[in-house]
Amino acid sequence: NSRLCMSSAVSGYIQSFGSDGPPCCYEDLEQTDYAFLIGTNTAECHPIVFNRLHKHCKKNRKVKMIVVDPRRTSTAEAADLHLAIRPGMDIDLLNGIAHLLMRWGKINTLFIDDCTRDFPLYADIIRHYPPELVARKCGIRLDELEKAARYWGDSERVLSLWSMGMNQSSEGTAKVRTLINLHLMTGTLGRPGSGPFSLTGQPNAMGGREAGGLAHILPGYRLVKNPQHRAELEQLWGLKSGQISPEPGLSAWDMILGLETGAVGFLWIAATNPAVSMPDLERTKAALNSPHLRY
Repeated sequence: NSRLCMSSAVSGYIQSFGSDGPPCCYEDLEQTDYAFLIGTNTAECHPIVFNRLHKHCKKNRKVKMIVVDPRRTSTAEAADLHLAIRPGMDIDLLNGIAHLLMRWGKINTLFIDDCTRDFPLYADIIRHYPPELVARKCGIRLDELEKAARYWGDSERVLSLWSMGMNQSSEGTAKVRTLINLHLMTGTLGRPGSGPFSLTGQPNAMGGREAGGLAHILPGYRLVKNPQHRAELEQLWGLKSGQISPEPGLSAWDMILGLETGAVGFLWIAATNPAVSMPDLERTKAALNSPHLRY
């Protein structure tokens, strides 16, 4: 599950923060000033999360909830603002918001200087996303884009939430990093009610990562290729030095390829269905029917 549904969020977190640990918790739902939902129909897919957030918004009318989704979903119906952008325009929208925040001076320069790097390079990119162009490309009104940016810039505690609408894309990792960049430029993370909060798409997709259930990671957000991380676990587990291999294991697709070649002869499948969720389904199904495979 972690390999398939959350790989974009995993990569985005690691590239932005150096660790796949979401800097948020569920208590943030009741402490935020501004909830920015993108690529998630939370009301139907994460109803408990949505009910907590919606209850907080109804109790505190100053709290705003923005939903970005091409469709008019149940989540969008409950939003203060629904941005029905054209499919595939997520990065343009997010960079358009960043452009307005920079133009209005709604950025946290102290946080940027102390906690980030390469902001001038990022700013040069953002200048190529003027709001008029972004609104036209996204298929929304300029005042809607400005309202979403104004809410973000005027809020002390900003919580963004996303799920498969962001992750399941050829640009999934780039979308996640673009969203995280908005938090970095405004300093809206590391405090109650703030931060980029990925919503997992399948059961235990977060717990599996924390326990080291990916080919390239070890428990506790440690990386297989990091010698210090391997040494820490070898000591904790009472293993000899160098006993943990520095080479990552097989990715989900590498396992399918291994079935074709015979390199993989035993496959343990739990709480997921690769015959439905993997890419290139015909090839996947043929590999799963390999005569030497044991289930």
